[in-house]
Amino acid sequence: MIHFNKNDLAYFYIFVAVVCLFCSFPNNLVYAHQAEGNVVITDVASFTDAMGINNIVGTVENNNDVPVHVVVGQNATSSINGSSHLIIELYGKIIYPYGEVPFKFKISSSSEVKSLGKPFVYQVSKANIPYYDVIRLNYSNIPRQNGSLIGSVKNIGSFDVYDLTIYASAHNQSGAQIDSVSSHLAVLRSGERAMFTVSPDPAIMSKVSFYSCFGVDFRTMNMKINIGENRYITSNMTGLATIDNIKADPSTGTVLININNQYLVPGPLRLKIPQISSTPTIFVAIDGNLNRNAVTLEKGYTYIELNIPAGKHQVSISGIK
Repeated sequence: MIHFNKNDLAYFYIFVAVVCLFCSFPNNLVYAHQAEGNVVITDVASFTDAMGINNIVGTVENNNDVPVHVVVGQNATSSINGSSHLIIELYGKIIYPYGEVPFKFKISSSSEVKSLGKPFVYQVSKANIPYYDVIRLNYSNIPRQNGSLIGSVKNIGSFDVYDLTIYASAHNQSGAQIDSVSSHLAVLRSGERAMFTVSPDPAIMSKVSFYSCFGVDFRTMNMKINIGENRYITSNMTGLATIDNIKADPSTGTVLININNQYLVPGPLRLKIPQISSTPTIFVAIDGNLNRNAVTLEKGYTYIELNIPAGKHQVSISGIK
Protein backbone atom coordinates (compact mmCIF):
# COMPACT_ATOMS: atom_id res chain seq x y z
CA MET A 1 0.00 0.00 0.00
CA ILE A 2 1.28 3.48 -0.85
CA HIS A 3 0.29 6.50 1.24
CA PHE A 4 0.79 10.17 0.48
CA ASN A 5 0.78 12.92 3.04
CA LYS A 6 -0.54 15.24 0.32
CA ASN A 7 -2.76 14.73 -2.66
CA ASP A 8 0.02 13.91 -5.11
CA LEU A 9 -1.42 10.74 -6.59
CA ALA A 10 -1.81 12.31 -10.02
CA TYR A 11 1.89 13.04 -10.19
CA PHE A 12 3.50 9.83 -9.08
CA TYR A 13 3.84 6.46 -10.72
CA ILE A 14 5.53 4.00 -8.47
CA PHE A 15 6.67 0.48 -9.00
CA VAL A 16 8.16 -1.43 -6.12
CA ALA A 17 10.06 -4.66 -6.57
CA VAL A 18 11.18 -5.75 -3.16
CA VAL A 19 11.04 -9.29 -1.87
CA CYS A 20 12.62 -11.10 0.99
CA LEU A 21 13.12 -14.12 3.05
CA PHE A 22 11.05 -14.72 6.14
CA CYS A 23 11.27 -16.30 9.57
CA SER A 24 9.89 -15.61 13.06
CA PHE A 25 10.75 -14.77 16.63
CA PRO A 26 9.01 -13.79 19.87
CA ASN A 27 6.83 -10.70 19.67
CA ASN A 28 8.85 -8.46 22.02
CA LEU A 29 12.32 -9.05 20.62
CA VAL A 30 12.22 -6.43 17.87
CA TYR A 31 11.96 -3.56 20.28
CA ALA A 32 14.29 -5.07 22.88
CA HIS A 33 17.03 -5.28 20.25
CA GLN A 34 16.30 -1.79 18.85
CA ALA A 35 15.78 -3.13 15.35
CA GLU A 36 14.88 0.28 13.97
CA GLY A 37 18.48 1.49 14.37
CA ASN A 38 19.98 -1.61 12.77
CA VAL A 39 18.06 -1.63 9.50
CA VAL A 40 19.79 0.42 6.83
CA ILE A 41 19.53 1.16 3.13
CA THR A 42 22.71 0.76 1.08
CA ASP A 43 23.86 0.68 -2.55
CA VAL A 44 21.44 3.40 -3.64
CA ALA A 45 21.61 4.31 -7.33
CA SER A 46 19.33 5.73 -9.99
CA PHE A 47 18.88 5.78 -13.74
CA THR A 48 16.38 7.07 -16.28
CA ASP A 49 14.69 4.47 -18.47
CA ALA A 50 13.53 4.75 -22.08
CA MET A 51 10.21 6.24 -20.95
CA GLY A 52 12.01 8.99 -19.07
CA ILE A 53 10.98 7.53 -15.70
CA ASN A 54 13.40 7.90 -12.80
CA ASN A 55 14.32 4.49 -11.34
CA ILE A 56 15.72 4.46 -7.80
CA VAL A 57 17.28 1.18 -6.62
CA GLY A 58 19.02 0.03 -3.47
CA THR A 59 19.27 -2.67 -0.84
CA VAL A 60 17.73 -2.96 2.62
CA GLU A 61 19.97 -4.66 5.21
CA ASN A 62 18.70 -6.15 8.46
CA ASN A 63 21.64 -6.11 10.89
CA ASN A 64 19.67 -7.68 13.75
CA ASP A 65 19.32 -11.18 15.13
CA VAL A 66 15.55 -10.91 14.61
CA PRO A 67 13.43 -10.70 11.43
CA VAL A 68 11.68 -7.45 10.62
CA HIS A 69 9.04 -5.95 8.37
CA VAL A 70 10.33 -2.78 6.72
CA VAL A 71 8.57 0.13 5.04
CA VAL A 72 10.74 2.37 2.82
CA GLY A 73 10.05 6.03 2.09
CA GLN A 74 11.21 8.56 -0.49
CA ASN A 75 10.92 12.33 -0.26
CA ALA A 76 9.70 14.14 -3.36
CA THR A 77 8.44 17.53 -4.41
CA SER A 78 5.72 18.76 -6.75
CA SER A 79 5.66 22.23 -8.27
CA ILE A 80 1.92 22.28 -7.61
CA ASN A 81 1.55 20.75 -4.14
CA GLY A 82 4.99 21.27 -2.64
CA SER A 83 6.97 18.69 -0.68
CA SER A 84 5.70 15.21 0.05
CA HIS A 85 7.01 11.79 0.92
CA LEU A 86 6.06 8.40 -0.44
CA ILE A 87 5.57 5.49 1.94
CA ILE A 88 6.10 2.14 0.26
CA GLU A 89 4.72 -1.16 1.54
CA LEU A 90 7.25 -3.68 0.30
CA TYR A 91 6.23 -6.79 -1.59
CA GLY A 92 8.34 -8.98 0.64
CA LYS A 93 7.57 -7.81 4.12
CA ILE A 94 10.06 -9.81 6.19
CA ILE A 95 13.85 -9.66 6.08
CA TYR A 96 15.75 -12.53 7.67
CA PRO A 97 18.35 -11.64 10.34
CA TYR A 98 21.54 -10.29 8.77
CA GLY A 99 19.91 -10.64 5.37
CA GLU A 100 19.51 -8.09 2.62
CA VAL A 101 16.82 -7.35 0.06
CA PRO A 102 17.04 -5.29 -3.15
CA PHE A 103 14.30 -2.81 -4.02
CA LYS A 104 13.28 -0.54 -6.86
CA PHE A 105 10.64 2.07 -7.38
CA LYS A 106 9.89 4.50 -10.17
CA ILE A 107 8.89 8.14 -10.15
CA SER A 108 7.16 9.83 -13.05
CA SER A 109 9.28 11.84 -15.44
CA SER A 110 6.88 14.78 -15.16
CA SER A 111 8.72 18.09 -14.93
CA GLU A 112 6.54 18.98 -11.92
CA VAL A 113 7.82 16.02 -9.87
CA LYS A 114 11.31 15.62 -8.43
CA SER A 115 12.74 13.16 -5.92
CA LEU A 116 14.54 14.67 -2.94
CA GLY A 117 17.50 12.93 -1.34
CA LYS A 118 17.75 9.18 -0.95
CA PRO A 119 15.26 6.50 0.12
CA PHE A 120 15.00 6.07 3.88
CA VAL A 121 13.76 3.51 6.39
CA TYR A 122 10.33 4.85 7.29
CA GLN A 123 9.17 2.09 9.64
CA VAL A 124 10.42 -1.18 11.14
CA SER A 125 8.13 -3.64 12.92
CA LYS A 126 8.26 -7.17 14.28
CA ALA A 127 7.64 -10.26 12.17
CA ASN A 128 6.27 -13.57 13.38
CA ILE A 129 6.12 -15.97 10.44
CA PRO A 130 8.30 -19.10 10.20
CA TYR A 131 10.99 -19.34 7.57
CA TYR A 132 10.15 -22.20 5.20
CA ASP A 133 13.41 -23.70 3.91
CA VAL A 134 11.94 -25.55 0.93
CA ILE A 135 13.12 -23.62 -2.16
CA ARG A 136 16.39 -24.37 -3.93
CA LEU A 137 17.90 -22.08 -6.59
CA ASN A 138 20.48 -23.08 -9.19
CA TYR A 139 22.06 -20.24 -11.17
CA SER A 140 25.25 -18.54 -12.27
CA ASN A 141 25.98 -14.99 -11.14
CA ILE A 142 27.26 -14.08 -14.61
CA PRO A 143 24.61 -12.73 -17.03
CA ARG A 144 24.08 -13.58 -20.66
CA GLN A 145 25.07 -11.16 -23.41
CA ASN A 146 21.79 -9.24 -23.09
CA GLY A 147 22.28 -8.80 -19.34
CA SER A 148 19.62 -11.33 -18.32
CA LEU A 149 20.21 -14.40 -16.17
CA ILE A 150 18.56 -17.81 -16.47
CA GLY A 151 18.41 -20.30 -13.61
CA SER A 152 16.27 -23.05 -12.16
CA VAL A 153 14.20 -23.25 -9.01
CA LYS A 154 12.97 -26.41 -7.25
CA ASN A 155 10.39 -26.95 -4.53
CA ILE A 156 11.82 -29.68 -2.30
CA GLY A 157 8.89 -29.43 0.13
CA SER A 158 5.92 -31.76 0.18
CA PHE A 159 3.46 -28.89 -0.29
CA ASP A 160 2.84 -26.54 -3.21
CA VAL A 161 4.23 -23.00 -3.09
CA TYR A 162 2.14 -20.10 -4.39
CA ASP A 163 3.04 -16.57 -5.54
CA LEU A 164 6.76 -17.33 -5.70
CA THR A 165 9.06 -14.39 -6.41
CA ILE A 166 12.77 -14.75 -7.12
CA TYR A 167 14.82 -11.57 -6.76
CA ALA A 168 18.40 -10.35 -7.17
CA SER A 169 20.58 -7.25 -7.43
CA ALA A 170 22.37 -6.37 -10.68
CA HIS A 171 25.89 -4.89 -10.45
CA ASN A 172 28.30 -3.20 -12.83
CA GLN A 173 31.97 -4.05 -13.31
CA SER A 174 33.04 -1.98 -10.29
CA GLY A 175 30.57 -3.82 -8.05
CA ALA A 176 28.04 -1.02 -7.66
CA GLN A 177 24.38 -1.99 -7.69
CA ILE A 178 22.67 -0.57 -10.77
CA ASP A 179 19.30 -2.38 -10.84
CA SER A 180 16.98 -4.68 -8.89
CA VAL A 181 15.30 -7.54 -10.73
CA SER A 182 12.68 -10.19 -10.05
CA SER A 183 10.82 -13.11 -11.61
CA HIS A 184 7.43 -14.48 -10.62
CA LEU A 185 5.83 -17.94 -10.68
CA ALA A 186 2.15 -18.32 -9.80
CA VAL A 187 2.67 -21.82 -8.36
CA LEU A 188 5.52 -24.31 -7.93
CA ARG A 189 4.24 -27.79 -7.14
CA SER A 190 5.81 -30.11 -4.61
CA GLY A 191 8.92 -31.63 -6.18
CA GLU A 192 8.62 -29.46 -9.29
CA ARG A 193 11.60 -27.79 -10.95
CA ALA A 194 11.08 -24.76 -13.18
CA MET A 195 13.22 -22.29 -15.10
CA PHE A 196 13.27 -18.59 -14.30
CA THR A 197 14.71 -15.49 -15.94
CA VAL A 198 15.61 -12.15 -14.41
CA SER A 199 16.36 -9.22 -16.70
CA PRO A 200 17.61 -5.69 -16.04
CA ASP A 201 16.08 -2.58 -17.51
CA PRO A 202 17.16 -2.15 -21.16
CA ALA A 203 18.61 1.26 -20.28
CA ILE A 204 21.41 -0.32 -18.22
CA MET A 205 21.54 -3.94 -19.41
CA SER A 206 24.88 -3.46 -21.23
CA LYS A 207 26.47 -2.41 -17.92
CA VAL A 208 25.48 -5.52 -15.92
CA SER A 209 28.51 -7.66 -15.02
CA PHE A 210 27.12 -9.92 -12.29
CA TYR A 211 24.19 -10.55 -9.93
CA SER A 212 24.02 -11.00 -6.16
CA CYS A 213 21.56 -11.01 -3.25
CA PHE A 214 19.41 -13.80 -4.68
CA GLY A 215 16.41 -14.72 -2.57
CA VAL A 216 12.82 -15.87 -2.68
CA ASP A 217 9.46 -14.85 -1.31
CA PHE A 218 6.21 -16.81 -1.40
CA ARG A 219 2.83 -16.85 0.27
CA THR A 220 2.99 -18.35 3.76
CA MET A 221 -0.53 -17.62 5.00
CA ASN A 222 -3.37 -20.08 4.31
CA MET A 223 -0.95 -22.74 3.12
CA LYS A 224 -2.64 -25.79 1.58
CA ILE A 225 -1.38 -29.14 2.86
CA ASN A 226 -2.44 -32.20 0.87
CA ILE A 227 -3.80 -34.90 3.20
CA GLY A 228 -4.63 -37.33 0.39
CA GLU A 229 -7.60 -38.22 -1.82
CA ASN A 230 -7.75 -34.65 -3.17
CA ARG A 231 -8.33 -33.30 0.33
CA TYR A 232 -6.46 -30.35 1.78
CA ILE A 233 -6.20 -28.52 5.06
CA THR A 234 -5.34 -24.84 5.22
CA SER A 235 -2.75 -23.98 7.84
CA ASN A 236 -1.38 -20.78 9.33
CA MET A 237 1.74 -20.96 11.47
CA THR A 238 3.44 -18.41 13.66
CA GLY A 239 6.41 -18.88 15.93
CA LEU A 240 10.13 -19.11 16.45
CA ALA A 241 11.39 -21.66 13.94
CA THR A 242 12.65 -22.70 10.56
CA ILE A 243 10.30 -25.15 8.88
CA ASP A 244 12.30 -27.68 6.86
CA ASN A 245 9.26 -29.56 5.57
CA ILE A 246 5.60 -30.36 6.15
CA LYS A 247 4.46 -33.80 5.07
CA ALA A 248 1.11 -35.55 5.37
CA ASP A 249 0.61 -39.32 5.62
CA PRO A 250 -2.97 -39.95 4.44
CA SER A 251 -2.89 -43.60 5.53
CA THR A 252 -2.53 -42.63 9.19
CA GLY A 253 -4.10 -39.16 9.13
CA THR A 254 -0.83 -37.66 10.34
CA VAL A 255 0.95 -34.43 9.45
CA LEU A 256 4.69 -34.32 10.18
CA ILE A 257 6.50 -30.99 10.60
CA ASN A 258 10.30 -30.94 10.55
CA ILE A 259 11.29 -27.88 12.53
CA ASN A 260 14.53 -26.26 13.66
CA ASN A 261 14.76 -23.80 16.55
CA GLN A 262 18.18 -22.20 16.12
CA TYR A 263 18.04 -20.44 19.49
CA LEU A 264 19.09 -21.65 22.93
CA VAL A 265 15.66 -21.16 24.49
CA PRO A 266 12.32 -22.80 23.64
CA GLY A 267 10.33 -20.93 21.01
CA PRO A 268 6.57 -20.80 20.49
CA LEU A 269 4.87 -22.46 17.54
CA ARG A 270 1.19 -21.92 16.83
CA LEU A 271 -0.74 -23.80 14.14
CA LYS A 272 -4.30 -22.99 13.10
CA ILE A 273 -6.22 -25.45 10.91
CA PRO A 274 -9.92 -25.78 10.07
CA GLN A 275 -11.77 -28.27 12.23
CA ILE A 276 -12.00 -31.47 10.19
CA SER A 277 -15.00 -33.04 11.95
CA SER A 278 -17.43 -32.14 14.70
CA THR A 279 -15.80 -34.44 17.26
CA PRO A 280 -12.12 -34.66 16.33
CA THR A 281 -9.50 -36.40 18.40
CA ILE A 282 -6.24 -34.68 17.57
CA PHE A 283 -2.98 -35.86 19.12
CA VAL A 284 0.22 -33.82 19.05
CA ALA A 285 3.72 -35.07 19.84
CA ILE A 286 7.24 -33.64 19.73
CA ASP A 287 9.83 -36.28 18.86
CA GLY A 288 7.33 -38.97 19.83
CA ASN A 289 6.46 -37.44 23.22
CA LEU A 290 2.73 -36.78 23.49
CA ASN A 291 1.68 -33.25 24.46
CA ARG A 292 -1.79 -33.51 25.99
CA ASN A 293 -2.37 -29.79 26.50
CA ALA A 294 -1.45 -28.53 23.04
CA VAL A 295 -4.86 -28.70 21.33
CA THR A 296 -7.85 -26.39 21.74
CA LEU A 297 -11.01 -26.02 19.64
CA GLU A 298 -12.60 -22.66 18.95
CA LYS A 299 -15.11 -21.38 16.40
CA GLY A 300 -14.56 -24.10 13.82
CA TYR A 301 -10.77 -24.17 14.11
CA THR A 302 -8.25 -26.43 15.79
CA TYR A 303 -5.43 -24.51 17.49
CA ILE A 304 -2.15 -26.21 18.36
CA GLU A 305 0.26 -24.34 20.61
CA LEU A 306 3.71 -25.68 21.45
CA ASN A 307 7.05 -24.57 22.86
CA ILE A 308 9.76 -25.99 20.63
CA PRO A 309 13.07 -26.75 22.39
CA ALA A 310 16.34 -25.62 20.85
CA GLY A 311 17.58 -27.73 17.96
CA LYS A 312 15.93 -29.91 15.32
CA HIS A 313 12.67 -31.71 16.09
CA GLN A 314 9.73 -33.43 14.46
CA VAL A 315 6.20 -32.43 15.39
CA SER A 316 3.51 -34.98 14.56
CA ILE A 317 -0.19 -34.14 14.41
CA SER A 318 -2.39 -37.23 14.14
CA GLY A 319 -6.13 -37.78 13.93
CA ILE A 320 -6.63 -35.60 10.84
CA LYS A 321 -9.04 -37.65 8.75
